[in-house]
Amino acid sequence: MTIQKLNELFDKGYEIQSKFGTTVAIQLKQGMDEEISKIRADKHLTAHGQKAKIEELKREAAREVFGVVATEKATYAKVAAEATALAKKMKTDVIKPPSNAVDVKLFEQELAALQTSIMLSANADAAIKAIDGFQSKYGSEPYYAAELQKTFPSLIQTVTAIDDSPTHKQALTRVYSRVEEKATTPEVTKANDILAYFSDGDDIKLFRDGSPQFATVKTYIGSIANHINDPSKGLDILDGKVETFGCMAGTHVME
Repeated sequence: MTIQKLNELFDKGYEIQSKFGTTVAIQLKQGMDEEISKIRADKHLTAHGQKAKIEELKREAAREVFGVVATEKATYAKVAAEATALAKKMKTDVIKPPSNAVDVKLFEQELAALQTSIMLSANADAAIKAIDGFQSKYGSEPYYAAELQKTFPSLIQTVTAIDDSPTHKQALTRVYSRVEEKATTPEVTKANDILAYFSDGDDIKLFRDGSPQFATVKTYIGSIANHINDPSKGLDILDGKVETFGCMAGTHVME
């Protein structure tokens, strides 16, 4: 059920990332082309009047676009926060032992015996072989692999006390990698994928610089589009609340 929920959140996030920019660019182009055509067809307007009208239209369009982007960024951030929280919880969930209590008890006894034999061993190669054989026997069950993983620091310490050569350290690393892989449940794998995907949840860029979508938006609202991924700043510039290069914001931003 949790994996299903994470998949649903991933789909929502992916939908926003992959389609939102294209949708905005298409709708903006269609709407602006129609309105600009009307202005240029208006015989009552001089060339200067048409230019002023188009400039005003661009400002209105920019304000609308920034508002839509701000709303979508907030939606994405909410989805990312929910997915991240769920994924973190999933990573910390304890792996449940197999239902057969006898099998679990036998595993615990053999794990204790392994630890004892490794502590008494005088041969690093034989010790590593014994550890690898144990993980091969029990590693297919995530619970057993996770329990073996917990004992690995002491096993490493014991083996390297016998011989800490690079060859033996590398061999232990390979064995541990196999144990770690088997101890990783599908839930943890999914959680890791989700955490990586939503790592930019607080600062998602819905428009990539140089993308066709960004180029389209910039064509219709001008250089103010450079702030498309920071809509709050874009709106402040339009409202004259922040200064731009060399002058008060809100002037010449549509060029």
